[in-house]
Amino acid sequence: MWLVLGLGNPGSEYRGTRHNVGFAVVECLAARHGFDLSKQRHLSLYGRGKIGREDVLLAKPQTFMNL
Repeated sequence: MWLVLGLGNPGSEYRGTRHNVGFAVVECLAARHGFDLSKQRHLSLYGRGKIGREDVLLAKPQTFMNL
């Protein structure tokens, strides 16, 4: 299994900024491959699925990077 952990900061004020490129990558992969990122656990939003033949977990931590 692969883990793709997109780093960023939660909150609308950071959306679309360079600080959230990791979140954008995870959201792009989720949209392209049909992942649902609405599950919550371990202070993250995440989803599981397949990309090609590989099992993949996509996650966006919901804690601030500098904390």
